[in-house]
Amino acid sequence: MLLGGGMSHFTKYQKHILKELTFRLEIFTHIVPVPAIVYYAALAILTFSKKYADFAIITLMISAIIAAILMLLLGVVLRINKIKKIFSITDKQTLKLELLRLPKFESFVIGFRWGLGVISAYGMIIASFLYKYGIKDLPVDFLLMIIPFLGVPIFLAIIPLEMSSHYLIAENIIRKYIKKSLLRDIELPTEKLKVNYFIKIFLYIVSLVGMPMIILVSLMSLTYYFGSQLTNPLIHFIFLSLICLYPIFQTAYYIAKNLNEGIAQIKESLEEISQGNFNTKSGILTFDELGMLSQFTNKIIVQLKDMYESIKTLNENLEQIVEIRTLELKNTLEEVQKLKQQQDGDYYLTSLLIEPFIQNRVEEEFLNQSFVYDFILKQKKEFVFRDKHKQIGGDFCTFRKIILKNKPYLFFVNADAMGKSIQGAGGVLILTSILQSALERNALFDEEQNVLPELWLRQLFIEMQKTFEVFQGSMMLSLIMGLIDVQTNSLYFINAEHPYPALIRNDKLRIIKEKHFLRKIGTTITEGNLFINTIYLKKNDMFICGSDGKDDIVYDDKINDDETLFFRILEKNQKNPFRTVEYLFNHAIIKDDLSILWIEAKKNNHLENNYYFYKNLKEKIKTEYKQKKYESLYSLLKNYLSDIPLDSQYMFLYANVCYNIGNYQEAKEIIEALRLRNPINAWYLYLSSKIYNKLNLKEKALKYYQKAMEYVNDENLKTKLAQIRKEIIFK
Repeated sequence: MLLGGGMSHFTKYQKHILKELTFRLEIFTHIVPVPAIVYYAALAILTFSKKYADFAIITLMISAIIAAILMLLLGVVLRINKIKKIFSITDKQTLKLELLRLPKFESFVIGFRWGLGVISAYGMIIASFLYKYGIKDLPVDFLLMIIPFLGVPIFLAIIPLEMSSHYLIAENIIRKYIKKSLLRDIELPTEKLKVNYFIKIFLYIVSLVGMPMIILVSLMSLTYYFGSQLTNPLIHFIFLSLICLYPIFQTAYYIAKNLNEGIAQIKESLEEISQGNFNTKSGILTFDELGMLSQFTNKIIVQLKDMYESIKTLNENLEQIVEIRTLELKNTLEEVQKLKQQQDGDYYLTSLLIEPFIQNRVEEEFLNQSFVYDFILKQKKEFVFRDKHKQIGGDFCTFRKIILKNKPYLFFVNADAMGKSIQGAGGVLILTSILQSALERNALFDEEQNVLPELWLRQLFIEMQKTFEVFQGSMMLSLIMGLIDVQTNSLYFINAEHPYPALIRNDKLRIIKEKHFLRKIGTTITEGNLFINTIYLKKNDMFICGSDGKDDIVYDDKINDDETLFFRILEKNQKNPFRTVEYLFNHAIIKDDLSILWIEAKKNNHLENNYYFYKNLKEKIKTEYKQKKYESLYSLLKNYLSDIPLDSQYMFLYANVCYNIGNYQEAKEIIEALRLRNPINAWYLYLSSKIYNKLNLKEKALKYYQKAMEYVNDENLKTKLAQIRKEIIFK
């Protein structure tokens, strides 16, 4: 059943719809618009000419009746064909869609009928005048005058009113039949419901207001231009106004009825839902927003029904579901516990491998009397394995003792490997294996001890770099590593993209920003990027550095982006690292591994203790250098630099002296150390070129000549470089 019955009942319902549509639409058309326009036309003819009035009115009546009958028959034929075509559709959704489109069809058909009927009636009037008066006596002016005074009200008032009224009446009839049929609950695609309700109502009102206004304005125009020929115009005004009242009231009735039925239907559905009936449906009875609201209401009903059924099922089986979920959760938790235990075991073994290398104490009495040194290491990842509390991460600190040139040095490292927990710890393991290898070699082999501190740091850095380069960027680390000459308080350190360190001297903190930037270990670098910082530590000086965990914090409810914040907090806490870190943990959120390393000198360096002695010694060195007493100068400079190793000016003199006495290997070692302190000093590069040339290392000699030319700004040096170039190329 689609329309209240089975397929065999379609003919019956076609007849019902056809009869009601034909009766109500044609009654409206032939009771109001046709009589109104014929009456108005008769008034216009009487106004235009008394001479032709009688014949013209009779002709008008006959032509109007004939045209009305023909257009009535045309409308019925088109309506029958349309309804038959609609009810031949077997798909329910398409059938409903076409029925909802039928009012639109009726609206366009009545507009077409009026246009064709008016033209045919006017044609019959002209034919009648030709028959009576012939072509010579044909009143052309009279016939032409009829066109504007009849065409304007017909096409601007009657036809819009007819189209609107036919749409409303047809929609009301179709709504009634769909509501009683099985098509009521058939869903339609939302995009098919295209008639805008606002535009529809707006056009209805315009057409209602337009009909009486245009007819009355036209009648007033007739009265104005031909008023003397029209008797009692007020009576005609009143009569036409009364005719216009019927379509106004009827259209208003249908608008209110359609709107009320649409809202009432949705209200009925919502009331059913409120009473717990989710099997109700709101029928889609119109082709506009009301139809869309019904469609959306049905979707909501379906969703609420599904939710209700789900909740009902859940309540009925709640105990069983809880047991199943509890068992699943228990099994999952046990699996997670097993995995966590395995992971913690891996963490534990890794931490055991790293712990021996984390040392904050060196067994050297003189060193421990001369310096106070320590570090704080707090990894973000903490765990418990078999009642043992451990931590694991990518931060690393250590202190060790090495021997270079028969002098003890304190070696230190503060590193931050890329990644959290196990990944960072993996980087630390690789780092510690490299460090341990270098430290063991220094302890076992004399040639490993017979190097300058700068060159030892360079060699260690290169080993680290080459090892981490193998991982192609997946494992990198930043670090500060360095050496302190225990006897002279000379500090040498390399910073590979680690946060800037600081020096506290005379209770004033100064951040040490390097002149040359060095990237993390594990990224591609060139030799020119390697740079070693040097500082003389005075008594009570403190050198302090740390990983980016000290800066990667939330402080005062803000994510910190100030790299000096830690040092400012350090100053507030009397420059005590322990108190500073405790303050951070109490007042900030630490988001990363945290490590802080510091070294404090407890004695003065040689220069501070024996200033005048070394001042006089330097004067003597200058005098002998002018006299070119290279043999005696060699011993003087060697002793001086053993006590004051960071004096780069006299170290450069020492390299020159070694060169002049033919000790090219030692000169090479010294100049390489100087280049690490300042890789762009043109004089260092010039002397390097001379030394490599003497050692017959022509490629290196030419390389450092070219680099010297990049930085030279001294005319005297340019002359010397030109000379060395000739020696490299032609000798």
